[in-house]
Amino acid sequence: MLTRDEYVAKMKKQLDEWSAEMDVLEAKAQKTKEAAKEKYQEQLVALRAKRQEGETKLEAIKSATEDSWEQLKAETENVWEALKDSANAFKAHFK
Repeated sequence: MLTRDEYVAKMKKQLDEWSAEMDVLEAKAQKTKEAAKEKYQEQLVALRAKRQEGETKLEAIKSATEDSWEQLKAETENVWEALKDSANAFKAHFK
């Protein structure tokens, strides 16, 4: 049977070990947050680029001739689908 002092020493050692483990976990969490933040920024830049591409296609449709707008419409719909898919993937990834 442990004496009170031995028990206190044992618990103190366990608490110190847990504190050290928590420090490691906290450091990992901070790194993960930074990595997630960096990934978030990268995906956001890509998403904004796709949005800009869609806006450019829409402007092209506005100024297209009657003969060429159907081709631009098909291209724009492809860009729109890619934008929608990227936006949905982005939202799902960061829920």
